[in-house]
Amino acid sequence: MSARPSILLLASRLPYPPIGGDRLKNYNLLKILSKNYDVHFVAITEAEPSREALEFLSATTVRFKLFRKSKLEFWRAALRSLVNELPLQVNFYYFKDVQRYIDSVASDADVVYSTLIRTVRYVEHVQAPKILEIADSLGLNYKHSLDGAHSWLWKQIYRFETERLLRYEAKALDMFRTTLFFNRDELAYFDRPDRTRWIPHGTNECLLTHFETDDAYRNSVVFFGKMDVQHNIDAVIWFCKNVLRHLRKGLRFVIAGANPSRKVRLLARNYPNVEVCGFLKAPYSVLKASVCVVAPMQTGAGIQNKILESLALGTVVVMTSKPARAIVGARHGHEFMVADDAREMGTVINRISTSGEAFDRIRENAREFIRDNFTWQRYAHELAEVLDSAIADGTEATIRPVNVEKTSTLVAR
Repeated sequence: MSARPSILLLASRLPYPPIGGDRLKNYNLLKILSKNYDVHFVAITEAEPSREALEFLSATTVRFKLFRKSKLEFWRAALRSLVNELPLQVNFYYFKDVQRYIDSVASDADVVYSTLIRTVRYVEHVQAPKILEIADSLGLNYKHSLDGAHSWLWKQIYRFETERLLRYEAKALDMFRTTLFFNRDELAYFDRPDRTRWIPHGTNECLLTHFETDDAYRNSVVFFGKMDVQHNIDAVIWFCKNVLRHLRKGLRFVIAGANPSRKVRLLARNYPNVEVCGFLKAPYSVLKASVCVVAPMQTGAGIQNKILESLALGTVVVMTSKPARAIVGARHGHEFMVADDAREMGTVINRISTSGEAFDRIRENAREFIRDNFTWQRYAHELAEVLDSAIADGTEATIRPVNVEKTSTLVAR
């Protein structure tokens, strides 16, 4: 018997390993929720969950069920978009066996918590209080990405998906008690103050006091991120094609991050001062030692976790205006540097490399900004207010006891 409120948490991926924005966020979300709530976690996964992943889920949930699907099953599901007018992002993650399971357990939850637009369809008709953490609007992401995309395929996907996603996201706001956004500009775009709320993306507080450096990277300009996602691929390709030639001799461009795509790996072959590291065990020591971190985003939108982490470390981050707009409250020349023109970006990087002390104030401002605005502690505080209010409304201020039983791992195919 448990007197704690119960939450049914839905995710489109495993939270472990915590690599990439949504995995990292869900990893921390589960740790936060497990302190005060009984979590029933449901996720869809392509990969076989590792022993470490299962141990993490066992430690942070009272019950979990994982549905394994093959690549073929995902793409077969996505083909429904040709006939049902739902976004690819929704159809890609929708399966009838997952729906049946959620239908069978949703009524036991005090709150149903969906992460990303991908899980919305499963709970459209659920009557319990529902929270959607939309994080960043995929519709606006795709809309802003169309012009800057290097990939012909992704240009077609952006054209196909944008309006469908924006319509479905607007519809979702009516389905959920509260929808949580990381990006204040996106919150304003949808203009539904009765149904939406801003919540800060978290950053690991330990980074604020991380001082170790890897001296091998002192003359490096670093891009840090998961390197099989399109907006990161577009960013490093643009930087190599347009900015590298403006950097002073002796600087090298280091691309650090898991799963570099073939296009990314080819950059090291085509440009002599480019290094593609792949996954690094100690990436923060590399970032801390670097001349600066760059985020030359041409596609994508919303809060970039790699930028928040770099700011927390007290590195100088040079970025385009696209990601800068999402970090409300921070300013060019105060917490980071913004440059959209390639020559201008090169000039800024050269200045940092030759007169680094002049940017010490920016480094300290960056750390203070993250400390005050984007920690997991702040995220947890804001989230607790949302959940407690939903639970109180759903139970008329009385939290009903829920029978919970630790179950064995369930992995369905």
